[in-house]
Order: sequence, then structure tokens, then C-alpha cells
Amino acid sequence: MRAFISFLVLSLTTLLGCSTELDPCLDQVCEHPIPTRGKADTFGDPTPWTNWQRDILATALAVDLTSKTATARILLAASTSDGASFDVRGLDVTSVGNAGGALEHQIVQGRLDVNLPKVDPPQDDEVVVDFKLTEREGQQGLSAGGETFTWPYFCGNLFPCKSDPSDGLRFELSLSGVPQGKQAVFPTQIPADAPSYMLAWVTGDYTFRSLGKTTAGTEVGVWWRPGEESRALAGTDGMLQVFAWLEQNIGPYLFGQAVGSVSVRWGYGAAYGGMEHHPLWHVSDLSIDDFYIHAHEAAHGWFGDGVRLRCWEDFVLSEGTVSYLAARAMASAKGPQVEFEIWERFRQRLLRAVSSPSYGDGIAWPDTCNVVDIIEDNLYTSIPYMKGAFFYRAVEQELGTVALTGVISRFYQDSAGKAASMQEMLDLIRTEAVAIGGSDLAHKVDKLAQDWLRSTELPQLPDLPSAP
Repeated sequence: MRAFISFLVLSLTTLLGCSTELDPCLDQVCEHPIPTRGKADTFGDPTPWTNWQRDILATALAVDLTSKTATARILLAASTSDGASFDVRGLDVTSVGNAGGALEHQIVQGRLDVNLPKVDPPQDDEVVVDFKLTEREGQQGLSAGGETFTWPYFCGNLFPCKSDPSDGLRFELSLSGVPQGKQAVFPTQIPADAPSYMLAWVTGDYTFRSLGKTTAGTEVGVWWRPGEESRALAGTDGMLQVFAWLEQNIGPYLFGQAVGSVSVRWGYGAAYGGMEHHPLWHVSDLSIDDFYIHAHEAAHGWFGDGVRLRCWEDFVLSEGTVSYLAARAMASAKGPQVEFEIWERFRQRLLRAVSSPSYGDGIAWPDTCNVVDIIEDNLYTSIPYMKGAFFYRAVEQELGTVALTGVISRFYQDSAGKAASMQEMLDLIRTEAVAIGGSDLAHKVDKLAQDWLRSTELPQLPDLPSAP
């Protein structure tokens, strides 16, 4: 999610208010509220210990919400090079050490470099970082409202991390000092590799209801705040079936057997939408009754979280795939009327996106890797969501629904827990096209990818469901 045209300097209320004129989501369907700061990898000069290549395997995070102090125990993979670096740009680091005692380190413009000499043979190592947190506005870490938000590259405001979207790690989380009368909703562990922005928590006055278990044994539920029960239950009606469809048709879920939607009050101009904090994804209180938002965020457990992005330019692999899968799962759960309604919603959102006076049409899949800043270069608009969804819809009509579902499932099961690219997805679709219809069908797939993902003109829309 990285450089095209910088955002204007606007108030947080304007940036996050989801107005049809200024918000890139355009139609009040912001899957992510909008951060307000630029490129992730803007750091100072290197030190002798600068090393972004040292892989983080796992982070165990213990946070005291009263004192705003925390400890991160970071497990690093064995390496043949010295040092290790972390983004700590929003943290007040108080100590760095390991089992042997204090470790020599430097902090340069928000980058923590730790002196970890290489050993022979290479072995895993642990770094323990103590630090203080600061509450922040604008959805860039821990907010005064009690929720956290780090997408796309603000994890360094919450814990020592690497914000590269391809980086995957496991998490453990413990919270103390929860305000009296409130409860914290969070996963105590994330057992499979996940992107750094996936970890989150929220505190508040919550009620939980189980929606049932899938045949795979996954319990699906919903958490709401006072006054939200009827809207929360309306928005999650069918979510058990959505999650079951994804498990049965795409593949096993990676992040545990207790999942669900959690209502959050983001504020900041009344942001709408959700965020893929699996296994307990967050949904704005303004959209808690919107079935699509719940289904979309759930589907990120397979793409965006389950399969991470190789580069920010592969954003369409997350959002386009998830938009398409959410529509498929919703139709399976609730039938033809919902299928018609969601594709009509997508059609209107697409048309508004390409004609937006603020952002205009754009390319859904830029032909670079980690060159584009997802925020400052306007890749975070409705274009990757909707052009991606319509690309899959057009491919479905060429290959057939069963064949395309099989391709997406094979891709997920081959790439689950790893980083992957949209090119790899396209290659697998082409392989299936050749098997079904030879080179002519593969050429049609290539043209659909060029027209929908690599171009700014709007192609002819594929056939859409009719009103039942």
C-alpha cells in the first residue's frame, strides 16, 4: 500500500469524513479509513548495524494501558549479516537487550538499529525492547478512544516492527491496566505469519454474541457497544454462512478458530468501513449494519492477511480479490437478490470512481514494485477495489465460475502464510485458461488484465446479475 500525487493538506475531518467529493472511496464504502502521512521507508542515514533484511519471526507484546508502557520480545531469524533494524518512529524506547543483558543500539530518525553480531553457525536471536506509547489522532497507532490502527505503515507507532507489506510474523499479545468498567477485545495470539498492520486491540463496553460454528469448527461472532445490538445483528446476519463459504471454497483459515466483527468508534470525521484486524476484524460503528463491510473484512483472512502483498503495487490482489470473493460469499449466503444488489453497488461505485473530480480514473495495478506510496500516490482509491472485482467477474464469464474459484483456491493454498503478487495470480489464471480453451482463451485473459488492471479507460462491463 506506497508515491503518484500527494494529498492536499486538509483537516483530519475532511480527510476522514468519507464525503463523496473528497474521499477516494467515493460512495461511503471506505474499507480503510484514510491515514494522513506519506512514505513508509523515509529514514535517516545508516549506522554500522542498519539491517532491514533480518527477518522477524514473532513478536510477543505486553502492554500496560494505564502507564502506556510496553515490552516487545522480538524473535529474529538466523542471519549471516550483522545488526537488526526496526521502525520505532512513534515510540519512546527506554531499553534494548536480550538474555545476555543490554544491547548496544542507536535510534536515527525513528529507526532502531541494534548491534547483533553474526555468529557461526547462524542462529535465531531475541531482542527485548521496552518502550512508552503515545496516544495519537488520525488512526496512526493507539488512539485516546482505546482502539489501535496501524494500516498501512504506522506499526512503528505501536511496537517495533517492519512495515513492509511482504513481511510476515506471528504475534502474542497481553494487555493490563484496562480502564475500569471496560473490557479489551483482542486476540491473545496470531499463530500464523501475518502482516505487521494486522495486530490490533480495542477497549470499551462490549457485548458478544456467537453466530455459530462452521463445519470446520470456527466460531463466528460479533461484538457491539451499547445501543448497537439491532444494527450489529442485522449487519452480521449471514456472516456464519459467508465464513463457511470461504473455508469450504477457498481453503483453511490460518488465524485461529474464534473470529468475528468488532464495532469501533473511529471518529475523526465519522469514518466508515472496516479494517482487516484478523481474527477480530474492526468495523466502524457507522457501518455496523452493512453486511458487505463485514463480508469484505472477513474475506481478508484469505487475501491481504492470509496471502500478504509482495509490494504495495499489488494492492489489487488484496482488495480486488476480496471484493469479488465477498460478493460471491454474500450471494451464497443470501441468494439472488443480494447478488444483484452488491454488483449494482459495485457498478455505481466504479462509475463514480473513474469520474471523480478529485482523483479521476487510475491504474489498478501499477507496473512497479515498492516504488509507489499507497497513500501519497493515490493508489488507495476505489479503483483497485472495483476494477479488480470487475476483472474477476469478466474472467469468470470466460473460464466459468467453478474454474475461477478453483484457481483462486489453488493460489491461496499455495501462498497461504506467504507474500505473493498479482502477476502470480494472473499467471495461474492464464494456465487454467490454456487448459480450458488453449492460447486463444489465454489471450482473452491477457486482454482483460490489460483493460481492467493496467489501463485508465473503462472497458465494457461484463454481464451482471439481473434483479430476481
